Amino acid sequence: MNYDIILSLEAVEDVLRIIIASRSKAAIVKASEQIEQALANDPADAGKHLSEGLYFIDREPLRGFYTIDVSEMTVEIVNVKSV
Repeated sequence: MNYDIILSLEAVEDVLRIIIASRSKAAIVKASEQIEQALANDPADAGKHLSEGLYFIDREPLRGFYTIDVSEMTVEIVNVKSV
């Protein structure tokens, strides 16, 4: 069963800012898609737990920070950084 992926407004702004600043826009878009695909299948195992329900996942050149709501079967990507 797949999880629904939700991007916070901050995460969307992060990705757009990184795309604008990047020389390889296609790599950013591809990494973003890879993050979403990995989290949809098995979010707890796809990344690493930081603390208090916050996880992170790396797909070069991005790192996504996210939370999991098992009861709602959703993953919220709360922000994204360049690695």
